[in-house]
Amino acid sequence: MGLKQLLLLLVFVSGCVAAKTQSVLVYDTADRSVQYNVNADEQRPMASITKLMTAMIALDSDWNLDRRIMLDNRVGSFLPRQTYTRRELLMAMLVKSDNGAAETLAQDYPGGRSAFLEAMNSKAQRLGMWQTHYDDASGLSRLNVSTARDLAIMVTHADRYAFIRDVSVRTQISVEATGKKRSRQVSLNNTNTSTLTRFNNILVSKTGFTNPAGFCMALMVEESGRRYAVIVLGAVDKIKRLATVSDLISNRLYTPVVKYSLYNVDY
Repeated sequence: MGLKQLLLLLVFVSGCVAAKTQSVLVYDTADRSVQYNVNADEQRPMASITKLMTAMIALDSDWNLDRRIMLDNRVGSFLPRQTYTRRELLMAMLVKSDNGAAETLAQDYPGGRSAFLEAMNSKAQRLGMWQTHYDDASGLSRLNVSTARDLAIMVTHADRYAFIRDVSVRTQISVEATGKKRSRQVSLNNTNTSTLTRFNNILVSKTGFTNPAGFCMALMVEESGRRYAVIVLGAVDKIKRLATVSDLISNRLYTPVVKYSLYNVDY
């Protein structure tokens, strides 16, 4: 076996081992403490959990949600190519995790896509997400990396946006597609329907999956009047991801392993 083949084998084996080791974090937003921690500081791809930051930057830049823009065809989309309102694109992105919608919102940003990515990374730094980097708006890039600890900060901040709270937990939405002869409604199901239908105390929801990232989930959960950020990164499949989240929520998130302050800065 040559050196190149050996290196490729080592990369493959390392990837398989890493994929079996989840990062899990439960964070109590009331007293800013970590209630449960497994590999919370391991930097890894975050997949479509990225889209929570994409939504925040898009909303921060322009609250006119009725303005129409053409769907960008840079990446695939569940939507037919036409113009959509920014509201429809945000809904498709948060519910169905539509990649085309995410890239369209990024391209629409003042200064274009590169300025949008700069704004994403700048906001991450301001929030104290020191181990986070964004390479695209959708999460398809393996260079979109973070830690469970950083993503707990992000979902805590996303919880402050009424639009994100309202839309991300909808099990289904409809978007109007205009054809040559008639219009039709395109129905989009939430990528996290199994969790949302099982628990009624989820305030913010976003899933993610790519081969490098594994199966991921970021939630804001309310229990007994307290809010908890729940992060799972790198689950081996949907079943393991759901089982991990369900166990954490069903046990009311009260099984402390490590308890310490999450934040380095206030925002």
